[in-house]
Amino acid sequence: MKISKGSDYGLHALAYLIAKRDQQPINVKSLSETLNVSVTYLSKILTQLVKAGVIKSASGAKGGYYLVNNWEDITVYDIITAIDGHQSTLEDSFDHGPECKIQAILTTAEDEMTQALKNKTLKDLM
Repeated sequence: MKISKGSDYGLHALAYLIAKRDQQPINVKSLSETLNVSVTYLSKILTQLVKAGVIKSASGAKGGYYLVNNWEDITVYDIITAIDGHQSTLEDSFDHGPECKIQAILTTAEDEMTQALKNKTLKDLM
């Protein structure tokens, strides 16, 4: 599983929304200043999270982004795949057959990381 800078910013944006959940919605400008990332880049990330049902948005002068009701149940894996998709760390051509011990070790490591991310929810970011 590849984890991009976009996923990193997305997780940090969600951690901020969690910390400020009583003051929502939070506008993208405030979030971008807090995270020190451009409004344009962060807007793209937040749009992906809205499409994935992780957060909601409200338009207007007092608009911004806020958490969905079941945010505590959303996993870190859900966030990363919403932003980066389902990408393997291993190249597609990395297939040396079932007898290859190196491939087995790397595949197992990737599977364990995926499972660890599925076991952590946004509640763990509090």
